Amino acid sequence: MAWKINGNHSGVAVMIGDEDELTLKGVSVNVDTMAGVVDFVRPHASADTVIAIDASLVVKNKSGQRPCEREIGRTFGRYHASCHTSNLGRPYAKTGVCLVGELRKLGFRHDFDLAQAKQRAGRWVFEVYPHPAMVRLFGLGKIIPYKKGYVADRRVGLDKLRRYLGNLGDGSRGLVMSAVLAELLARDLEQMRGADLKKYEDTLDAVFCAYLAWHCWRWGGERNEMFGTLQQGYIVVPTAPR
Repeated sequence: MAWKINGNHSGVAVMIGDEDELTLKGVSVNVDTMAGVVDFVRPHASADTVIAIDASLVVKNKSGQRPCEREIGRTFGRYHASCHTSNLGRPYAKTGVCLVGELRKLGFRHDFDLAQAKQRAGRWVFEVYPHPAMVRLFGLGKIIPYKKGYVADRRVGLDKLRRYLGNLGDGSRGLVMSAVLAELLARDLEQMRGADLKKYEDTLDAVFCAYLAWHCWRWGGERNEMFGTLQQGYIVVPTAPR
């Protein structure tokens, strides 16, 4: 979605919970437009709903990287978790910005303040980036390689990712193993290739982003860090687990 929302597949996941635990309730299927993303969100959004978006939501630099992307690179480059470049010269630079505008029509605010995030009420959105978040939450020495390479190698990476997601679902970190999550994590990777493999990858990313939404809402600045600023662009990453 960060590159081309109309025409590319987007994964969306919805979880429900409170300060003690949360449960995966459902995932999107075959969403490949911005309208499709918004249509999926609409019926699932309650009065208090947080959305973590893996896309650049603030892009004001004409060239180069956003300051927050450079910060992420300095901190997580050794883990191979640097950012792709976002700037106004990119073809789809405004994808995330436009999505924020569409979600605003549903009452979602994009005025992120980490100091006010802990158990904040209402509907709001913020930006995340899965790779450094996985490094922090899973204690990785480098990112899980599931996005590029040969199909067999991507399957190995995706299997590793879903084992980590399953570990989140043991209850010790808030996520409860549900029938929906168990079914998703048990799908046969050997039967997937091409578009199907990419859609599965997007869906697992979406589940992780939904967990990041809860993690930021649950702990705010106690267990999350904000790289950059709301004015020039930012990315929220969990701190190392306690």
